[in-house]
Amino acid sequence: MAFSLSGLITEDLAIDLGTVHTFVAVRGRGIVINEPSVVAIDRSDGEVAAVGNEALELLGQNPEEVELYKPMEDGVITDFDLAAKMLALYIRKARGGRSAFSRRVVLGVPSDITSVERYALFQAVQAAGANRAYLISKGYLAALGADIITGDEHASMVVDVGGATTEIAAVTRSHLICSRSIRKGGLDLDSAILEHIKRYHNLLIGSRTAERVKMELACALPISKLNTAALEKTKIRGQNLVRFVPEMMTITPNEIHNAIEPILREIINAVRSFLEDLSPEVGGDIHSRGITLTGGGSLLAKFDERIANELNLKVKTAKNPRESVVHGANAVFENPLLLRRFSRQSS
Repeated sequence: MAFSLSGLITEDLAIDLGTVHTFVAVRGRGIVINEPSVVAIDRSDGEVAAVGNEALELLGQNPEEVELYKPMEDGVITDFDLAAKMLALYIRKARGGRSAFSRRVVLGVPSDITSVERYALFQAVQAAGANRAYLISKGYLAALGADIITGDEHASMVVDVGGATTEIAAVTRSHLICSRSIRKGGLDLDSAILEHIKRYHNLLIGSRTAERVKMELACALPISKLNTAALEKTKIRGQNLVRFVPEMMTITPNEIHNAIEPILREIINAVRSFLEDLSPEVGGDIHSRGITLTGGGSLLAKFDERIANELNLKVKTAKNPRESVVHGANAVFENPLLLRRFSRQSS
């Protein structure tokens, strides 16, 4: 009997359920899932055919038979049923099909999540088979995962730039001091590039092309401050909106920077406003220790240097920044006192 029961209960799971990507880590085994937050629906019966990478592969093989959906938007659930099914499949995959349910799941959430959104996430996790769900601020988890929380009560600050949201948080060893969330992230940079090319070049490109252009050309610093001789151009293909034919054109780093500048400015202004609202004691700690960037958006070229220049603070990018939240969620299981406190908050 003891053997059969142990086979039903699997390891604790840490989940970063993002608008763009979902990470799942298993306690003791590390990250086992790193896949897109997408679901493929079978057009014939409306059922979920696949999730993540398998969904993208299925779309490529049978584009007329399946349709892709994203159950998350701006870091929160927009389609509860699809989110629950996606989570269930990811959790089953993380378990390796060995068990029927998980004892505990730690899930990162935006700091400005509403009670309705929190309830939807909580229900989705439980519907996916979790026995107990802990919903914890992504800002705190990012700081924990980036290993910047010290053993004393001095404050640390993290800016987690995700796909759809940017989380700004000041934390100490034992608690989240304050946090702020803005609904801007890497996807907004992609959209700005797409709209710029559409408006000024009458060329319609896809989201994947916009993301590639961002990775190849986008830079947070103004072009005038860079070595322009070293800058490269890139070619893109799209649909001409005037002649309705495929077309190739060349894009320069300067216009890409101009396209994304309003989004960067909004994020930096939010960080500045957050700093201005801190107490003198916390502000002093941050001035001494600086800011740590996490999230996939922090990998934008020269982003750390841009923030450091504008805010006159030390800024560094965490090691493996895209995985900071899920690593932080996994680390919660190793701290019984911390888990107990979040247990009371999640009740």
